[in-house]
Amino acid sequence: MGDALGAPAEFLTAEQVVEKYGVITEMLGGGVFDVAPGEVTDATEMMLCVAESLVAHGAFAPDDIMRRLAQWLDSRPYHVSLTVRAALISYRSGTPWDLASRRAYEILGGPTACNGSLIRCAPIALLYRADAATRLEVSLRESTLTHFDRLAGWSCAAFNDLVVAALHDRLLDELPAITRSFDDEDRRVAALLRDTPGAEVEEITSSAFVIDTLRTALWTVLNAADFEHAATIAVNLGNDATAAGAVTGALAGAVYGASGIPPRWLEGLAVRERVTGIADRLFELAGVD
Repeated sequence: MGDALGAPAEFLTAEQVVEKYGVITEMLGGGVFDVAPGEVTDATEMMLCVAESLVAHGAFAPDDIMRRLAQWLDSRPYHVSLTVRAALISYRSGTPWDLASRRAYEILGGPTACNGSLIRCAPIALLYRADAATRLEVSLRESTLTHFDRLAGWSCAAFNDLVVAALHDRLLDELPAITRSFDDEDRRVAALLRDTPGAEVEEITSSAFVIDTLRTALWTVLNAADFEHAATIAVNLGNDATAAGAVTGALAGAVYGASGIPPRWLEGLAVRERVTGIADRLFELAGVD
């Protein structure tokens, strides 16, 4: 949802977004990818690869997810990050799924903590929302399919904890405990969780860095009045607007539910039936209220 909303603002600065569109509040299409209104990009497409694999197997099946992602890469998507592309090309060239991200890390020459695994991780929260230990393990392992940098993995783990808390209508109540749980794991993530609620809007930045995307999603949801407000704030930051919109939309969706999504946005979403159907199946498989 937020992915399609943010597509026109992708790679523009916030100032350029204002100059070109004013404030984006509708699915306009266009932008650098010249998408049709309501059309999604890599953020949603990779998320669906993960979600459909989880549904097909009823559990985390890493080789199947990599196979689906590699097939998606072959479809010539609008955009693929360097980190994701390097890992998938390595896998497609014969590197085992559990070594592909390390190979990409070596090829790219160092840390790869971009948001490419964060934008696809939310289905894990839905399937494992009643099993915190497995949710943590799968969040980390799924991230490392393409992102060897552990910061990306810990960011996914934190985000999925936030999503589950939001599903239970306890995001604010559980945020301190979630924050403390990351003090001994990754202090960068813990600091983000601790500092974001009191941050000023000027401190919120949209970029491909996973910390920026996670901070944007948490801050906008905590400071917005509803789903539409949160998604609109996120995408109008520009830069990596599709990622910011997608991750914010996932967290806001957990807070407000499907009924909180503006009907005009949902009706215009190109993959509406696919997304809603797969979400329903994940809830069924989780087997909890």
